[in-house]
Amino acid sequence: MSGRSHEPLFWSLFVVGSVLAAVIVPALILVSSVFGPFGWRWFADAFTYNGVRDLLQHAIVRLAIGAVIALIAVHACHRLRHLAIDLHAPLPAGLIGVVAYGGAAAVTILTAIFLALI
Repeated sequence: MSGRSHEPLFWSLFVVGSVLAAVIVPALILVSSVFGPFGWRWFADAFTYNGVRDLLQHAIVRLAIGAVIALIAVHACHRLRHLAIDLHAPLPAGLIGVVAYGGAAAVTILTAIFLALI
């Protein structure tokens, strides 16, 4: 039996997370820190407590937010793992992977718990 690598799976999750980080995060920054403070009515109302609460009442919105956060966490942890390997961190590569992807799993689990409690 050949020892297949799981690396393509992590690289595909990395790519999806990087696309989401490049598209979604700047849009959220623009909406929350430019449109809202300048008083555009819909954006200003959407980021109030009641607006966010009403938005998070929909299960599909919570699922989408959880998926975006999880994929961006995998992207960040994969990048940090390869940074540590490239910098020749004095740790075994397996330990670096467990810590990195364990961190992404912890962020995903905490996000799921938080979104489930809303």
